Amino acid sequence: MEEAVTELGSFLYHSEIAADADIGCVAEIAKFSRVFNQTHEITGVLIFDGQRFVQYIEGPQEHVFALANKIALDTRHINFTPLYQAQGITQRLFPQWTMAYFANDDAEPLASILTDQGEAALSSLQKILPQLDAA
Repeated sequence: MEEAVTELGSFLYHSEIAADADIGCVAEIAKFSRVFNQTHEITGVLIFDGQRFVQYIEGPQEHVFALANKIALDTRHINFTPLYQAQGITQRLFPQWTMAYFANDDAEPLASILTDQGEAALSSLQKILPQLDAA
């Protein structure tokens, strides 16, 4: 009997921190995400510029889209806006990162992602990563 191949999926969104959210929650989110993601074979990146989030996750489709739904309901952020999603991807972009976390006070790098949709948003994400410092 052959093993079933796990279909991979990916999801990219942006949002803003809620006015009543403690800024300290962002580091907690990243820390929790690393543990959760490792358990669920999810990899990706979270970027926070002091006001806005951009997050890309990838992994087994069922886990990625369940997590995306959970993230959408999180009250620590507002204006949740999906930018890109894919099913049946064959290769991860960030296989080594259970959840890379970039905190950057400069809003400029995220500006290009926020105006893009689909593949263009994903391409913009890949272009800005070298400009950021990992936390």
